[in-house]
Amino acid sequence: MSYGYEPPKQDSSGSWTEIFVITRVIFGLLAPFMGAILGVIVFIVVTVLLVGVHPLLGLIPVGSLTAAAAWLLRRERQKADADAARIRGD
Repeated sequence: MSYGYEPPKQDSSGSWTEIFVITRVIFGLLAPFMGAILGVIVFIVVTVLLVGVHPLLGLIPVGSLTAAAAWLLRRERQKADADAARIRGD
């Protein structure tokens, strides 16, 4: 029993602003993943093109990727060592 109070009727169709907000949120969530996928595709295409010109040119992107991976591994190892020292109290 509502005692004379009738809540306003909800519009079930939604509005354009809600659609735009949801679309923006979805693109915001997917953009980093799509960027990573696009980056990998560009990396592969550049590597194949360079290998097509001369096989030794293929070492440029592969070497760059290896150097970046080694740098990231070294950085993470230094962070882990610093955290372990902080926990031990050194």
